[in-house]
Amino acid sequence: MKNKITPEKTVVNLEIESIEKKYFSKEKNKRGKAFHFLCLSILNNVAYREINNEDIVDGNDEEGIDIVHLDESENKIILSIFNCKSSLSDNFSANDLTKLQAGLSYIFEKTISDIQKLDNSKFVDKIITIRDNKDKIIEVNVYYCVYNGGSISNNVKRKREEIENTYSKIVKSYFNHGNGCFNFHFIDCKKLIEQKRKNEEPLKGVKIIIPSFDKNFNPIIETKDGFRGYVASIKADNIASLVKKYQDSLFEKNVRGWLKYNKKNTDIYTSATSDESELFWFMNNGITIIADKIYPDPFNLKWEIENLQIINGQQTARMLYEALKNKKLKKNIIILCRIYETKDPNLINKIAKATNSQSSIGSRDLMSNELEQIAIEKVFNKLNYYYERQKGQIKPSKKFKKEINSKKLAQISLAMICNKPSLARKNIEDNFFNKDKYYKEIFEHDPKKLLLAYLVFDYCNEQSRDNKIKGDNLKYFGTLHLANIIWNNNINNFSKNFNIQIKNFEKGKIDITKEYLKAYKKLNKIINDAKQQEEILSLGHYLSRLEVDSLLLKK
Repeated sequence: MKNKITPEKTVVNLEIESIEKKYFSKEKNKRGKAFHFLCLSILNNVAYREINNEDIVDGNDEEGIDIVHLDESENKIILSIFNCKSSLSDNFSANDLTKLQAGLSYIFEKTISDIQKLDNSKFVDKIITIRDNKDKIIEVNVYYCVYNGGSISNNVKRKREEIENTYSKIVKSYFNHGNGCFNFHFIDCKKLIEQKRKNEEPLKGVKIIIPSFDKNFNPIIETKDGFRGYVASIKADNIASLVKKYQDSLFEKNVRGWLKYNKKNTDIYTSATSDESELFWFMNNGITIIADKIYPDPFNLKWEIENLQIINGQQTARMLYEALKNKKLKKNIIILCRIYETKDPNLINKIAKATNSQSSIGSRDLMSNELEQIAIEKVFNKLNYYYERQKGQIKPSKKFKKEINSKKLAQISLAMICNKPSLARKNIEDNFFNKDKYYKEIFEHDPKKLLLAYLVFDYCNEQSRDNKIKGDNLKYFGTLHLANIIWNNNINNFSKNFNIQIKNFEKGKIDITKEYLKAYKKLNKIINDAKQQEEILSLGHYLSRLEVDSLLLKK
């Protein structure tokens, strides 16, 4: 479905609504203006309060250009040009690109007399400012931002290539003394969330110095895409000192939280504090570091690393710090480190998943940094529900209405929204967090819909716990099936407005008791009918059979 609401769209929509309320509550087309603010803020890393209204040129005679922003630092300018579509239904369109191309021709090609005929003083002023600063402009970025997004058709791709070919040549020859570069970006909600997360990284722009134990500073691998990999040996106390200084900021991109003193971590601690500590380099898998930029310094035997993140080896790094804190860390310990230079979020995620093998790690944790999971966490947090997307995740200090972990939410979604309660009863993590199985079907929904499904299930689960009818196993074993029936009986009402339905549920305005009794009668009849056809030795086992899902959906 083209207009399917995904977790990323819901997060962006919440941001738009927040901007509307704060800056444009009394204006027409407030959604469009709020989307302008959001795109400019995220893609140029500008705070909302610092946005200059003169940058928003949308209006009469803007020729497909909505925003023009010049970011100047050290006598150099990066020029950003935006076309933004905030509609819930708009996709990437060749017609929009044609309009955008017309605007670019005014900025880069038209004569001054043609420009002055435009009935848009802000746009005219920006064009003249751009031309006056042609020697300072080192980079031009064009952002075509669409809320709904979707797949990119071939005619849109061809139009993009045409624009890139034309304006790459113009920008290169005309700007920064013949050295300007031109970039064209398609932006949808997923890209916006990726960039927003990047902007919020606590160590973004921070350069960290690590002394090196060895003299090898050459990259082991270097690709044409700018991906570099180094291998280094680092003293354990230097790693421990990093953890002491930067704490959780070092592990933002790790797929799992700190597991504290479990057995494997206790073994690491013992190894780092025992008489066999000199064997640590041989016995430990080491640490994997990724960074935006790496500056090897072989003359001073040190690494200078920008936006350092430990994506594998968090348990090792934290246990070394624990040993340092307790004054038991042996000084002869050397750690093997792999250091990668890349800004590609997809590659970072792949490395994090591929290298996390020393401690047993499940598919849930490997998927914990996927954008859907981060988006669900953000929406739930906004609605005051705590979403635990990874084991060992540090919970904020504020009080939440409910605590929900990603595995339980996956089970509920598979049972209720995907109509597979019997499959969900098996509680197999690989079914929930495997993209080749049910992951997308489970999680690519409006998080508010997922939350409402959880609230319905939670009521059914409470009934199974408070089961006062001795021997009534249906309430216990049939919790997911009962929740599925309630969901399907009420999906039309639930889908009208998930926000309102969640509030109604919280305030007890939905007669869920009546719905539960109806669902119970329906499921009980299905079971009794089945008993006429076969002997059911175990109700729990019967409700885990996959053919029951088909039977339930049919009934």
